[in-house]
Amino acid sequence: MAKAKVKKHRWRIENPEAKCPRHPKKDYRPLVEAAWTAGWKCKRQRKYIYCWPADEVSDIVKVPMTPSGSRTLANVRRNFRDGGLVI
Repeated sequence: MAKAKVKKHRWRIENPEAKCPRHPKKDYRPLVEAAWTAGWKCKRQRKYIYCWPADEVSDIVKVPMTPSGSRTLANVRRNFRDGGLVI
């Protein structure tokens, strides 16, 4: 079977050498990597990893580098689903 072509964010096409930012918390790493694999733009800025969807229509998802609440992981996961990422 042929592998389906993933639609990439415009920034990812312009920067083919870009790499997925690594989250320090192991629970959040698969979420950021799944977004990167799905063609999203993920960029680390200060204390967050910002993820822009490939369609550039949905909202940006902010993933905190130092999550503080007990619901933070669930909220980030929900934000990715709302942005169209299948996880």
